[in-house]
Amino acid sequence: MPVVWYLLNLLVIPLVGFAVLLWLFAGSADTNALRRAHTRAAMFMSVIGAVLISSGVGVAWLALGNTGHFWSFALVWAIVLHTGFVLWGMIALAQAMSDKRPLFPAQWL
Repeated sequence: MPVVWYLLNLLVIPLVGFAVLLWLFAGSADTNALRRAHTRAAMFMSVIGAVLISSGVGVAWLALGNTGHFWSFALVWAIVLHTGFVLWGMIALAQAMSDKRPLFPAQWL
C-alpha cells in the first residue's frame, strides 16, 4: 500500500497522497520489515522528488530570470524528473507485489 499511495501522490491526488504516505511512515514502526522498507523508500523518494524538482526550477529562475528560456527549462526539467519518479514507483510497486525489498534508496532503509 505505501507504494500505491506514492503513485497516487504523483499522479492523482498530490497532497492527500503525501499526507497518507506521511501517516503510514509515522506509524510504520510496528509493521513487518518489508512493508517498513517500502514505506520508508516511498517517503524518501517523495521528499527527494519534491526537493529536486523545486530546487532545479528555483536555480533556473535565478540563472535565467522570467524568460522564455526559463519556462522551457522548467517545463522539461519537471516533466523528466516527474516521469523518472513515476517509473521508480512502478518498479517499486512490482517489487512490493513480489515480496522483494526496494532497490533504491537502500542505504536509508
